[in-house]
Amino acid sequence: MRRLRFLTAGESHGPALLGILEGLPAGLRLEASLIDRELSRRQLGYGRGGRMKIESDRVRILAGVRHGRTLGSPLGLLIENLDHVNWRERMQVEPGGPDPEPVRVPRPGHADLAGGLKYGHTDDLRNVLERASARETAMRVALGAAAKALLREFGIGVGSYVMAIGSARGTRACDAEPVLAQTDAEGLARLADGFRTRALDEASDERMARAIDEAMRRRETLGGVIEVVVTGLFPGLGSHVHADRRLDARLAEAVLSIPAIKAVSFGDAWEKASAFGSDAHDPIVLEGNRLARLSNHAGGLEGGMTNGEPLVLQAAMKPLSTVPRALPSVHLGDVQPHPAHVERTDTCAVPAAAVVAEAMVALYLADALLEATGGDRLDTMRLAAARMRVANRARLGHVYLLGPSGAGKTAAGIVLAERLGLPFIDLDAMIEARAEASIRSIFETMGEEGFRALEAEVLEEVSARAPAVVALGGGAVTRESAWRLMWDRGVTVFLQAPAKELVRRLGEEGVRTRPLLLGGDPLERLAAILAERMPWYERADLWLETAGLSVDQVAGAIVGLLRQVEGPMVPRVGGTGRS
Repeated sequence: MRRLRFLTAGESHGPALLGILEGLPAGLRLEASLIDRELSRRQLGYGRGGRMKIESDRVRILAGVRHGRTLGSPLGLLIENLDHVNWRERMQVEPGGPDPEPVRVPRPGHADLAGGLKYGHTDDLRNVLERASARETAMRVALGAAAKALLREFGIGVGSYVMAIGSARGTRACDAEPVLAQTDAEGLARLADGFRTRALDEASDERMARAIDEAMRRRETLGGVIEVVVTGLFPGLGSHVHADRRLDARLAEAVLSIPAIKAVSFGDAWEKASAFGSDAHDPIVLEGNRLARLSNHAGGLEGGMTNGEPLVLQAAMKPLSTVPRALPSVHLGDVQPHPAHVERTDTCAVPAAAVVAEAMVALYLADALLEATGGDRLDTMRLAAARMRVANRARLGHVYLLGPSGAGKTAAGIVLAERLGLPFIDLDAMIEARAEASIRSIFETMGEEGFRALEAEVLEEVSARAPAVVALGGGAVTRESAWRLMWDRGVTVFLQAPAKELVRRLGEEGVRTRPLLLGGDPLERLAAILAERMPWYERADLWLETAGLSVDQVAGAIVGLLRQVEGPMVPRVGGTGRS
């Protein structure tokens, strides 16, 4: 890893797991509850063992975060092992021992023998297996949750599902959920989380569950195949110039570091290995304002770099090496044949391995993102990321103006549209025309939830049209689906001003027409709304402070900002403000 680095420490039955992640930018919003949600996902899955009934992982953030935001210093995490209470004497740190039940018989397929020989632990292989245990991956998932939070700020989502368990195969995402697989990897993962085996449909889930039941009956373990999908990626993460900068190699390293993962592939690698080149590669076409692909056999990676298509990675997991019907081995004390040691185990951990793979992919993609965009502060990464996002476009697309009431979106938007030679669309005005009622009346009859649903519908309709300058209502940005749409169809510009200035601009009439400002001090209500929505506004590609600027100055400044993100093709076809 080039910009991020992480370390974990801790044994399976020791007091706790520790993790340090260095390199996160300052300003990233991060809370323990977000990490805990990922930890709970790791404990999902049919065929898990008894430990999942003991552990209910919760993280403590020890360092690197203050008031809910990262500081730029190392992130320090701790996860307590609840099962340690049952192992306190056998796993004590203080001088003592020997263990009354030493492990002397290595398990085929595990680190027991190789680790025992390497570190001189043949008298008690527990000194190896405690650290080699997959329990360590709980901390990887916790650290990966922080990486996911960073990627999410730029519209990049990471998800996974189970393709196969044993010989039971499931439906692939590209067939079962093609829209989610193309646009919303996190939504794909949520769908998978709803099934026992993390498959994508009931029939696949039933086949895989039956395979696990049969393995239990035979006192066996089962492996399988997982697929990680990443959506919202833009071209250019990674590099072709050196072997250690190629992103496919780095991601393979990431996933192969997970215990029991034995193979990694991208896209349709195995299927296309026997095909002719004309059938294996993805034709490039001009689709609307951008370069696009007719297929994604490459899995989103070409020449060691992302190409703008979803990243698709498969990993093969072997059956767990603690087999209840113990395999033949050798006792390292009397050096005689002996059945292998049997430790508490899962019948199948493939669903959990998929969540761990998400975390590792997220960590390495976050590293590549930081490498490409700088990364000491979150806000300074926005411009570089926007440039990469639009690099494959012949035109920028829509210009979405975001911000609170009174920021100047409509007034400046009209002037900006004239300068760019684009139509101007006021989203609230379109909503009023559609409903044949004022915004205030819509709130009174439909409630805020009903209004937001109508707002999302109109935004999607507008975004499907030819490029325009679009002024959004203040709350239109508070949905993930809105951001996926805007990042895909254009460029976002956040217009901001102090709350007192916003209220002054609105005046009494402006306050009366905005339902969320009624029923109290407008300044206090607006300040509270602004604080609540700021995490959404901060995602914008470009920011502009409008206080002290005239409408013409705001429009001119936006033109200048847009010029900064134009891709290499825009000047060739006429772009921002060009005839």
